[in-house]
Amino acid sequence: MLSYAFGVTYDGADFHGWQRQADLPTVQSTLEQALSQIADAPTMISVAGRTDAGVHAIGQVGAFSSDASRSLQDWKRGLNALTPTTIRVDWVVLAPEEFHPRYSATARRYVYLFHDTERAHPMLAKRVWSCAHLDADAMHRAGRVLLGEHDFSSFRGAGCQALSPLRRVNRCEVTRRGEFVVLDIEANAFVLHMVRNIAAGLQEVGTCKRAELRTLLDAKDRTQLGPTAPPDGLYLVEVSYPGQDLPAPATLPFLGL
Repeated sequence: MLSYAFGVTYDGADFHGWQRQADLPTVQSTLEQALSQIADAPTMISVAGRTDAGVHAIGQVGAFSSDASRSLQDWKRGLNALTPTTIRVDWVVLAPEEFHPRYSATARRYVYLFHDTERAHPMLAKRVWSCAHLDADAMHRAGRVLLGEHDFSSFRGAGCQALSPLRRVNRCEVTRRGEFVVLDIEANAFVLHMVRNIAAGLQEVGTCKRAELRTLLDAKDRTQLGPTAPPDGLYLVEVSYPGQDLPAPATLPFLGL
């Protein structure tokens, strides 16, 4: 029985999230069906982060074990042949037996894409959050208060099963790239809907509906924030594994990320 790690990119628009669900298309079930066919045996996948319905990934990392005699190229080629074009396996490597994509990770990095233009671009549907004009500099300044370890209860979705709302944010940057405003955030882990709720708070700052995020952070009260940002603009872009020699994640070509 050998252990494998793999990197995968997917467009989440047509999936009901990562996690396997009865009678609903998910990224996990689609990949597991393909893996089981290649291995000629039921094969399950563990993953770095279970993305929500509609959320995308360019740096998702998964793992599986199999005693089937297949080359790394055969696993990659087979997975890409047996899954829709909305999924692309970027690499497959042998992994140490103790490697776990979730528990071995020390940080996750997400990007949230806002597109502030007068009218939503039809080619960007389900890939960005189309908004009114945003003040990216004000959003960046507001986001700096999130750096470090905090109680993120104000940004925690209902139904979150995490034992603690404490998380450590290592990076929180907002930049403008033409018509796009990009939130780039990394933390040791995230509570449910945390990035989407941070994006919602920053969007309120960017449209002058909110002056800053300190008051919201200190309130530890989710009711102080409006609706959660849509999943359309959210991308899992990188997972950190110190000491593991894994290939680099894919990129977002149209933004150079």
